[in-house]
Amino acid sequence: MKQNIKMDANITVMIEIKKTNKNVSSYLFNDKILGWAAKENSKKRFKSKNDLWTLQSTNLWANKKINKNKENNEKNSKILIDRFFKLTGIKKTKILTILNHGWKYSSNSRPLKTKSYWNTKLNLGVCADWFVGPRVEAGWISANDLFKKINN
Repeated sequence: MKQNIKMDANITVMIEIKKTNKNVSSYLFNDKILGWAAKENSKKRFKSKNDLWTLQSTNLWANKKINKNKENNEKNSKILIDRFFKLTGIKKTKILTILNHGWKYSSNSRPLKTKSYWNTKLNLGVCADWFVGPRVEAGWISANDLFKKINN
């Protein structure tokens, strides 16, 4: 199994701001820099008097910025945060907490022809999200596919 894989980068910023009246769980943007934003409070996993947001860049923007994200952590965070306020229309407010994290090899935007790899001679299998695509459920799909191959 020999295939070319082009991995894409991702830069994610998590912010905490004062409570807003926005009753929304997420935004998907048609923007060159900010791909989507999720309001973590909407998942009812966190108890906070403030709004907790995850802002995720587009792969295209992150691919250009990832190599210097550690040095430009504050600058890149500010760019994503400013886009968030502009695109959502939420009134810009003081940011109480900012966490920036980047992944150089975050996802494979072009799925492979196979969802997992199983070598019966070696009794060795490989599954990963990057076999299937860039979404979070891709890892589960790949693992389920490998499970079926092992049990055939």
